[in-house]
Amino acid sequence: MKVTYDFSGRTVWVAGAASGIGRALALACVDVGAEVVAADIDAVGLQSLSDLRSQRLHTEVLDLSDAQAVQRLVDQTVQRTGRIDAAVITTAIQKRAPIDEMDIALWQRHLDVNLSGVFYALRSVFPVMKQQRSGSILAFTSGLAQNGWPGAAAYAATKAGLIGLVKCAAHELRPYGVRINAVSPGLVATPVFLSSASADELAMYERSLGVSEPQEVVETLLHLLSDGSRSISGNVVERRLIPRAPRSQSGDLGH
Repeated sequence: MKVTYDFSGRTVWVAGAASGIGRALALACVDVGAEVVAADIDAVGLQSLSDLRSQRLHTEVLDLSDAQAVQRLVDQTVQRTGRIDAAVITTAIQKRAPIDEMDIALWQRHLDVNLSGVFYALRSVFPVMKQQRSGSILAFTSGLAQNGWPGAAAYAATKAGLIGLVKCAAHELRPYGVRINAVSPGLVATPVFLSSASADELAMYERSLGVSEPQEVVETLLHLLSDGSRSISGNVVERRLIPRAPRSQSGDLGH
């Protein structure tokens, strides 16, 4: 059975669009007719993205931890397109260190990007979507929020906090017909994961569940953004991987 989507006339904002899941989703949304604002702090990655599409894909350099910059981008988007129908916040950092060895600045940077940055995005898009009385928002949590991992305390703590933020937001948005969900995408070969996991950790995952490519997450996200999920809000949507055979020796997790 095939599923098709039509996002024509809709505006989708993707934060963290220069690579990984955000990049794959931004391109997919353009392909189904949406006007896409692709934002990221990685200007080089955004340039390579914009080289692939034109007209309905707009790239903007953005540090999600800068509340004023987030508000400016939302305001500019509404001025240009008149609306924001979906906001997908994939931006995150994960730099591992044992708790007793973690630099305070590194801890704070995780909070600023992974949690406060999501809050800034929500605070900026809420008025737009409330006025429209429609919209869908996705933020990304992680299995580490519940399971933990050595050295991942800052990342796991922010991803756990994000769940509480999303659930409160769902209550506030429900009277306006606006939806928000947290997505736990499972093991995905994104730069954040590949740059933080050890070689032994990657090998363990490949022997057990396997590691998804970013494109494999896109169908779930398109469904959650579409009208087909108009009754789903305030949930943590988990992608549970089915164990599969390891990749060939020549396979590269980064591609």
